[in-house]
Amino acid sequence: GHSWGVAQAGYDDSPLIVRYNESARDWAGHSEMPIKLGFAIPLNSPNEGGLPDPDENEQLNVIEDIVVREIESRTRALHALALTTGTMKELVFYIPRGVDIKSIHESIQSAVTTHEVQCMAVNEPNWDSFTQFTPT
Repeated sequence: GHSWGVAQAGYDDSPLIVRYNESARDWAGHSEMPIKLGFAIPLNSPNEGGLPDPDENEQLNVIEDIVVREIESRTRALHALALTTGTMKELVFYIPRGVDIKSIHESIQSAVTTHEVQCMAVNEPNWDSFTQFTPT
């Protein structure tokens, strides 16, 4: 039941496609989900100044489905953003404290054979990344 919006911006003189979860606005800054969990997927065929080619973009969509399924099967999470440039795609979630992030990352990376999937988590209780990339 999530509603998604799409916006385009610039990043280092290149296009940036921002897909944002409109439904997440009601949750932004929620005290039960203070951890920003991000998965960065560097492109195998980077396109500086552009966007992923259609074949690689399809692979990224499959990876996104794997990431979402893996996270949602292990914890309560809100998929807030998907950021796409010509060199990478990043998926941003907000999750509660105490989640076994290492185990989630290992499971995702073992399921994804086409790309490297990088993972990072930071305490971001005000959801700064979400508000930065979401149009008002």
